[in-house]
Amino acid sequence: MSEWRQRAAGAVEAEFEHARQGGEWSMLGPLRRTVDGEHLVDLRGRRVRPLLDVRCSGPDGPRQSAAVPVSAEYHHGLLWLDDVGPVPSGCDHVWARESTHADLLARLARGLRDLGAAPLADRLAHGMLDPAGQDAYATCFVPGVHLVWGPPGSGKSHVAAEAAAELARRGSRVLLVTSEAAATRASLTAVSDPERFALQTDLAELSEVERHLRDMDDELRDYDHEAFLAAGRRIENAQRAAALETDFARLRERHWQRARELSEAREALGLATRTHDRVAGEHARRAEAKVLTQQLTAVEENLAGIRERSRHRGLLSRGRRADREELRAAEEQRRALVARIEDCRRRVTTVSDDVKALRAAVDEAGTRADEAERAESEVRAQLDLVRGELGRLHASGIGDDADHRYYADCLHRNLPNLHADREAVRERGRHRAALRGRFEERLWWIGERGHELRCGDESWWWRSEAVVVTTMDGLAAAEGDFDVVLVDDAGSARLCDVLFAVGRARETAVVFGDLAQPWPQVVPEWLEQRADVRQWILSTPFSHCGILTPSDAHAHPGCAVLTGQYRVGPAIQAIASDIGYTALLAAEGRHTDVVLLDTAGEPVERAALVGLIAEDGGAVLVPSEEQIAGWRDVLRDTLGVDVGTVGTVTGHELPTVVLDLTGDGWYDRVRSFISGIARARDRLYLLADLGAVRSAPTGTPLGAVRALELQGGLQVRRLGEVLIPRQRQQSATDWTVTVINREPADGTIPG
Repeated sequence: MSEWRQRAAGAVEAEFEHARQGGEWSMLGPLRRTVDGEHLVDLRGRRVRPLLDVRCSGPDGPRQSAAVPVSAEYHHGLLWLDDVGPVPSGCDHVWARESTHADLLARLARGLRDLGAAPLADRLAHGMLDPAGQDAYATCFVPGVHLVWGPPGSGKSHVAAEAAAELARRGSRVLLVTSEAAATRASLTAVSDPERFALQTDLAELSEVERHLRDMDDELRDYDHEAFLAAGRRIENAQRAAALETDFARLRERHWQRARELSEAREALGLATRTHDRVAGEHARRAEAKVLTQQLTAVEENLAGIRERSRHRGLLSRGRRADREELRAAEEQRRALVARIEDCRRRVTTVSDDVKALRAAVDEAGTRADEAERAESEVRAQLDLVRGELGRLHASGIGDDADHRYYADCLHRNLPNLHADREAVRERGRHRAALRGRFEERLWWIGERGHELRCGDESWWWRSEAVVVTTMDGLAAAEGDFDVVLVDDAGSARLCDVLFAVGRARETAVVFGDLAQPWPQVVPEWLEQRADVRQWILSTPFSHCGILTPSDAHAHPGCAVLTGQYRVGPAIQAIASDIGYTALLAAEGRHTDVVLLDTAGEPVERAALVGLIAEDGGAVLVPSEEQIAGWRDVLRDTLGVDVGTVGTVTGHELPTVVLDLTGDGWYDRVRSFISGIARARDRLYLLADLGAVRSAPTGTPLGAVRALELQGGLQVRRLGEVLIPRQRQQSATDWTVTVINREPADGTIPG
């Protein structure tokens, strides 16, 4: 009888081959913070699977940045985060280790193949049920495998929970599989560790510094500090050049004056020198004439002696010839001296100036000329320095109006000081990256240690708890066997999943379900053509055992029936009966308002509808996942309202339900339509075009709504009237009219 396991595992593996393989971590969504300071992530419209670990991290994943382990609590499509502590900048997304669909399929296929002795699962796989008890509650205590059918609102989940508690009190170990445990399986508690908060504080401080740096970088994005300094230098050059131009003009004037004084001093020195030289020359020639006169006297005396000697010599005397030559030489010398004396006397005028006084005048003029030259040289050197500095300033650039505007704008925006602050922060944080790496790595391993401890606690919980409550997806982690297995919400459960759960039971297995639930699905859809997929995945435990209608449930000896109903009102019962589901019975004293919001074919202002359900909470049900995003956007700040398809919104009973019928008549989703309307406790809003409702075929969801209108059980309200209050009509008595028949004296027009 065990060959069914291989066939069922083969069908599951066929789906697994086409399932999307996810990574270790999956992003749940962006981290949100409410006005009250609470943290959450919006999971509305998403099928929530068991969460094994939740962390706040960056958009690139927990291994790429800081990962803060947090506690999480799932409630009405929202995952609320506790014990968050200081959140480092950038940890603005929520990531989770969760059991993906591919993981669940792989574990299910492996679990089916490795399933040990499981006689109850074998009997259910062959469509054989054991006789049920007198009622649904008593059936939970009867050994064997049984089914319990009950329509919406009949208390199936309540009976299963009460039976599980009583079985545990009697010493049995019970596994309760129910969708009500979705919140529990998606909730977890982070291990408390004081070091974690200290690390988060340090990382938050580092992140704050980095955020401050990023803010400063943003403010300084169009700022060039070198350009600012260059503009400042050019402005200083312009200011310095202006001052030097004034100094240059003053020095140039002084140089002209000193040059003029030098020229005058040199001219005076030349005049004094020439006067002195002239007088000194005359004195020298006078002295020369005196010396020449003395020499002339000596020559004349010598000439007279030669002549005298020549007279006394005889004609034959040998010395006569020598005397004649000596006489000629003396006469020649005398003539030369006379000529020189005449020349000196001719060039000498009467001189009365004192040569010493002239010499003193020359020295004094020379001193003044030297002083004037030094003064001129000093001024010229200063002028050359100023001229060179001006040339250097002009060569390096002179600030213009654009430089002044740019420089003033930078100062007005305090950009230079901000640049200095940024450089100081960068200098102080040279080792910040290394610190961040160490802190993030340590925080990661604290989270890993907490994950290991939670896994150990869950394993202990699976092995030791008297009553283990889980979802169908949570069965993949199931450990050990149980005395009794109770499976709730199995009306739309896949047969292979239920068989895997029933295979854990040693004594009793009871499967609860509603025949009006949506059928199981498989992805991709073309797998429906496979016989093994149709038999083991697309079948439910009820259809597999031949129970397709309430009559079948009443007639089958292995199926107990719950008939009493406490939630459904007469209007809901009428809609379901018109579609063909006659199992719903109106509870005594229960009234559910059914209101059709007529869109009149106009686009729906979804945001305006939020106020209809925001007071007491509820859910918006849409036909397919494509319509979820639009509703989720308008419900972003309305945290008490869930939104999604019938399969993703958890909870059997909701105060208010809005069923969106605008884009889809739900003709192909009749079972989902019945499940959706049956969840409304107090109020059911049907959002649809009244024209489309009145033209809908009989027996369809919209046709059933039309039938309820004809019976008078449907309230029809124009959507515009609901959203826009009517304007107050002013009574005619509020106006007082005065009629004047006579012509006024001032000539105005009467009225």
